[in-house]
Amino acid sequence: MKKEYLFNALAIFISIVGSFGVERLIEYRKEQNEIKILETNLLHELEQNFYSLLSLRGTLNSVIEVSDSVTANWNNISSIKVKMFHSDNLYDVNERIEYILSNSYGLTPKNMYLNSLINSGLILKIKSSAVRNQIESVNLLVSGDYLQSNEVIENNIKDWFIKYSKKEESLNNDLIFNKYKDFELYQFLTLRRRNEVYKLSGVNRNFKFLEGIINEIKSNGLF
Repeated sequence: MKKEYLFNALAIFISIVGSFGVERLIEYRKEQNEIKILETNLLHELEQNFYSLLSLRGTLNSVIEVSDSVTANWNNISSIKVKMFHSDNLYDVNERIEYILSNSYGLTPKNMYLNSLINSGLILKIKSSAVRNQIESVNLLVSGDYLQSNEVIENNIKDWFIKYSKKEESLNNDLIFNKYKDFELYQFLTLRRRNEVYKLSGVNRNFKFLEGIINEIKSNGLF
């Protein structure tokens, strides 16, 4: 009888240990699957940010070209010439002069999976400490303010048009620009141009950095 009890106890013990082993295996496979999905989604998100940077670079180059053409010809500039410069360096489909001169452009960040990686603590499981640090840097890049649009400058220029529109009692902003363009507007446009040049330098510096991380993950994975 004692042998039977011993055998039953041993069988129960083995069954319990086996059950724990199966549960651990299931949890391990589940975690590995979640990690793989996160890695795939994260890589896609990084690529989206990379292409957004490339698109922003093209837009900023065009904005700066138009800004330079406008300020360089300030004494003889007209709304028609502004629209011609814009047409030659098209960065949006707007034909209203107040928007051509005021719109500020920035990066549209995508960082849902970056945040998930960091907030879940899974970033600590990345095998390369260098890549781990780079991922954290990318999150700071896409969530930072210095690559975003500048609403202050944008609103200053729009407010300039509104001010003189009220004075002239007219909604024709081509007329407003041709009649009232002054040093204040010139100063706003110069500040806008300076801001876009600053952003462009950040884009040029960071898209190569992002490209390097993407290539590293594709070659070696994350975990």
